[in-house]
Amino acid sequence: MTSLFKPLRTILLASVASCLTVGCAPRGESHTVDEIFSDAKSGYVEASGKAPADMGTSLKTLSGSLDRLAGLGGGGDARQVSGEIAGTLATLSAKAGYTARPALAELINQYRNIADTSGSPTTLGAPNLKLLAARTYSLLTAELTTSQFRL
Repeated sequence: MTSLFKPLRTILLASVASCLTVGCAPRGESHTVDEIFSDAKSGYVEASGKAPADMGTSLKTLSGSLDRLAGLGGGGDARQVSGEIAGTLATLSAKAGYTARPALAELINQYRNIADTSGSPTTLGAPNLKLLAARTYSLLTAELTTSQFRL
């Protein structure tokens, strides 16, 4: 009877060991903040070619502000830039698709919180701001590939 359990025990231990090994392997978390930002921006640049003509100016202004927030083009305080981004996103959200509006509202709140922060200035190009800009680019890309701000 023990000869029957020995192969089963070996198979069970090998299965558990392989599950633990596979379960602990990295799943894309090894990207740097700069890679995440550049991937999101390249997707946006590709999708922005489909943008309606009347949205072109707003999207270019927003893209420039997001780049400044991410630290491209110099340093400074992120509060003013965040206020500009929140205002532009609020204007765009009125024409956004119904599924994108809650995500846009959350981003607008995050940008307004940064803009209204008192105390020491928030430095442009900080990793958390780059991730926020990347998230904004991703949401804009999704909107441009679906309803294209035409509602």
